[in-house]
Amino acid sequence: MKKLSIFLACLAAMIGFTSCEQDRDPVLQTPTKFVLNTPAFQNQYYMLAPGNTFELTCSQPDYGYSAVTQYSAEVSLTEDFAKYESLKTVTTSARMVLDDDDLAVALCKLHGFDNEETYQDLPAGKIYLRAVAQLSGVDGSMIKSNPVALNYVKFYFALPQAGYIYLVGSPEGWAGPVEGNADHYAKWRLFEKSDEIGSKVYYGTFEMPATPMFRFYTALTGWDPDSYGSQVDDAPVDVELVAGTAATPVVKGKGNFNFPGITAPCKMELKVDMSVKNNFLLTVTVVE
Repeated sequence: MKKLSIFLACLAAMIGFTSCEQDRDPVLQTPTKFVLNTPAFQNQYYMLAPGNTFELTCSQPDYGYSAVTQYSAEVSLTEDFAKYESLKTVTTSARMVLDDDDLAVALCKLHGFDNEETYQDLPAGKIYLRAVAQLSGVDGSMIKSNPVALNYVKFYFALPQAGYIYLVGSPEGWAGPVEGNADHYAKWRLFEKSDEIGSKVYYGTFEMPATPMFRFYTALTGWDPDSYGSQVDDAPVDVELVAGTAATPVVKGKGNFNFPGITAPCKMELKVDMSVKNNFLLTVTVVE
């Protein structure tokens, strides 16, 4: 009987211990307070610059238990954040170090400056920032802070732009790949696609004369430094089309691509893939 009593006592203790462990399981509490601190440079003239950073600090929201919180920031031109952009930096520290370049990109978007042609060099102006906190993968854990103004922020055009190369040859009249002819060559460029910026793959569609001959230039620096063609030597190489298309290597040099099989004007789609070093490729397709 005595042994049975001891056993029951131990069993009760184990059950109690398990119950206590269950009581200590984390329970998510929805935080109601989250504060972004006012930066010391709020009223100072702040000129954004590539490669520079700035710092924001905020409180730690109370989720009811110790949790790894992810912090980020948003920016708007209005205090109500009717329209805003999220900054890229996500950190587990309530002391956020943010990139000037990222903020400049966001401000360009908020102002509607899609490219360098639409960009306006505006004076320093007021912007609003707020912090965002959430637990990774936990629905309903997001909380946003109070807005904080920076009153004199000067930004620059920072949006990544599609790269391009120039077509130089008989289709455009051999005007000469020099800076003085930039306006002429503006319509003879092949561009990266908007979702392939930085790829070094360029596309263009052009009206071609009969027997077109051309090569490509990566910059308008004269005939020699930035020329890419069919071979190193300054002599044409014939390209044969099969069912209206062809693919041929591109090398650094002044050899032209020549198309003797095209006996009438046509429209031609060009793709120049310069993404793999020493393995550049031109793909040609006659579409009309």
